[in-house]
Amino acid sequence: MEALIAGAIAGYVMSMLTSVVAAYLVFRGRDAVFVRNWVARDVPGPILLIPIFTGSVLTWVFIGLISGVIYEVAGLADQPDGLGSPSVTFTIIASLFSFLPALFFGILSTKLWWMWAGLGLSCAALFGWLLPHLAGR
Repeated sequence: MEALIAGAIAGYVMSMLTSVVAAYLVFRGRDAVFVRNWVARDVPGPILLIPIFTGSVLTWVFIGLISGVIYEVAGLADQPDGLGSPSVTFTIIASLFSFLPALFFGILSTKLWWMWAGLGLSCAALFGWLLPHLAGR
């Protein structure tokens, strides 16, 4: 049960970070090619953010719950410590799943590489380190 709650917490925090990025893209980065390809110019920013925020929370909390289930069912809590985490195996897997999408989006939108790198690092920290620490309490 602790792993599920830890996953939900990590997912919720990640959704808040994703919401900050979405707000930046909608209000400051609206002229970026990446954004212009996906969003019509006549859609008001606040209206656009409502479904993005809602979808972000639902998606990331679901990903967190699934991560918590995988952590618990696969017995990853019993793996050796390492890299500052109670489960080095889970940390490596979570880091790979965090950095690969960030790399993909960084290639798609090179001007916003710093944003994708920040999200990738945050995701790796939340799911790779925070989740195992909270699940162990």
